[in-house]
Amino acid sequence: MNKNGISTKYNTTLMVVSKDYDIHFTTMLPPMETTNFGKELSLEELNQIEVQRRLAPMIYLGILTLLGVPGNLTVLFVYLFKFGSSTHRTFIVALAIIDLVGSAVCMPFEIIEMNFQYTFYAVGACKFFRFNNTVVALTSIFFIIGLSFDRYRRVCKPLKTQMTVLKAKSFCFVAVIIAILFSSPVFFLIGTRRVQLPHNVTGYDCSTDDKYKNTIYPVVLNGVLFLFFVFAIIFLSVIYILIGKKIFKHVKFHTSVASTNSSSISSKKTSSTSLQSNGQEAIVLENISNMASQSEDLATKHSNHTQKQGQIKEEPRSKTRITRIAFAICLAFILSYLPHLIISIWTAIKGGFIAKPGSVASAMLPIVTRSIFINNVVNPFIYGFLDRRFKRIVLKSLCKKRKWNIGSSL
Repeated sequence: MNKNGISTKYNTTLMVVSKDYDIHFTTMLPPMETTNFGKELSLEELNQIEVQRRLAPMIYLGILTLLGVPGNLTVLFVYLFKFGSSTHRTFIVALAIIDLVGSAVCMPFEIIEMNFQYTFYAVGACKFFRFNNTVVALTSIFFIIGLSFDRYRRVCKPLKTQMTVLKAKSFCFVAVIIAILFSSPVFFLIGTRRVQLPHNVTGYDCSTDDKYKNTIYPVVLNGVLFLFFVFAIIFLSVIYILIGKKIFKHVKFHTSVASTNSSSISSKKTSSTSLQSNGQEAIVLENISNMASQSEDLATKHSNHTQKQGQIKEEPRSKTRITRIAFAICLAFILSYLPHLIISIWTAIKGGFIAKPGSVASAMLPIVTRSIFINNVVNPFIYGFLDRRFKRIVLKSLCKKRKWNIGSSL
């Protein structure tokens, strides 16, 4: 402070860790000021400054929570009570449950944690919620892999033994157990970490525990989780490339068959016209007689044939619809996880700051690194756009509710 008592600016900087599930990104705070009375900023005041900088990511997570909770509850209601039992429904319900946990538990915790950026003293809550975040991320990956593999078998290997509903449920159960096992180290590595702030102030945030931050254990855990994400993206990409090739061959085959049938019908019509024009009534009458003799057999088989034909037409449509939905879920997963992976790789290669220090980085990096939460919100919208039956049921329920509300108000 100068002679006139006017506040002075300290040229100190503060490194802040912007946390995600497992990767920590460093940003910088600009120089702090003392108060007008020369009093240095307290821990609570420094925390409040950082809360203001993180207002944008908190609003972002709040919007995702408001979309994710009712959206996933709607998916659970429709698929549990309006759809028949199938492997597809099993995986969709499992995804909706884990997405609901992500929307109702993980996202609100991230908002709370950012409100106590330097004053987070609850060690138990820190461990539990970080562990829960990791379990949700890994379980989502396993469920999407199971859903995609089931689609691959049904499209590319239709004559082979297919996954049953019981096997799908068993797969989901084992996936949750594996996710819990691989996430268990988080309980030991995560805790409240001391952060040195300006003016010799010490803060506490929810991150890697001080006794493990300079060891190899956090690196090993982050590396294993990183490999899970990379493997999932490669596996899913290969799966849907194979599915795409199979569908392309299927469409090409049916197009050629339709073209052949069309030319055959045209040839028969031309032959029939030629016979009539040449006055060969005997041949025509013989053909009519043959058709009459077959009419009884056609009549007895007509109803069964019509039913089977409807099933044959409906089955490919259903398979195509389900495959489109599974592909869209997979694509949304990859796109939501890519920013996280890109920043992780960029940080590891650069070994330091990935953006120019300042308020913008402190506001934007938490949003980009939490893009994985989009994966917990987007699936209900995918079903609404691609699944006509799901959309019809939801709209019908909303219309009934609206009519009931109007009737009760009258």
